[in-house]
Amino acid sequence: MRSLVVPAADLLLGARCAGCGGPALVLCRSCGLLVRPDPTPVEAGDVPAVAAGLNVGVLRRVVVAWKEEGVTRLTDVLRHHVAAAVVPLVADGIPVAIVPVPTSRRSRRRRGADLVDDVARAGARLLTEVGVDAVVVQALTYTRRTDDQAGLDAAARRANLDGALVARPRTGSSPRRVVVVDDVLTTGATTREAVRALSAAGRPPVGIAVVAATPRQS
Repeated sequence: MRSLVVPAADLLLGARCAGCGGPALVLCRSCGLLVRPDPTPVEAGDVPAVAAGLNVGVLRRVVVAWKEEGVTRLTDVLRHHVAAAVVPLVADGIPVAIVPVPTSRRSRRRRGADLVDDVARAGARLLTEVGVDAVVVQALTYTRRTDDQAGLDAAARRANLDGALVARPRTGSSPRRVVVVDDVLTTGATTREAVRALSAAGRPPVGIAVVAATPRQS
């Protein structure tokens, strides 16, 4: 049946694989295999960080299609990356609070959604299905307007985000381990600021989980 559905969707709707541009409802089989999560420790500051893949090749094209081209169906693909990156950071049986990096109002208006929150919640549901007690907590908010990070070097990114986040007040205490979640780790400026804000509020994260990490230039 799928052999008939995909060509029909290609003809009627212009359905294209986000990885290679060939006919597919979301991803073709080959690209789906190429972007399978492969959790790897990455450098992101003072707390452990795990990326589900490298922000290159097919995975990079998939992330761009998801973030910039409105292919929100890819959230169902990338939720596996969030879940896979979170698992190495939490001990067995300990509940986890997934804290997504907040999306600016400007980005949310442009994209029509808070994609990081969406994929974090989808990843948390997937973790719950496999027995991990995971919830999403919108614990961070911006204190001021920031510039678009695209095109900024590492120093400019740090300056842009320095002190830009604050943890929301919480009621009571929680036994959950905090994991910060973001889509792409580039210089680490965003996740470092998230860790700083949460730590300042007495909620230090045990780690950072990201869909993809951009390889560092030597």
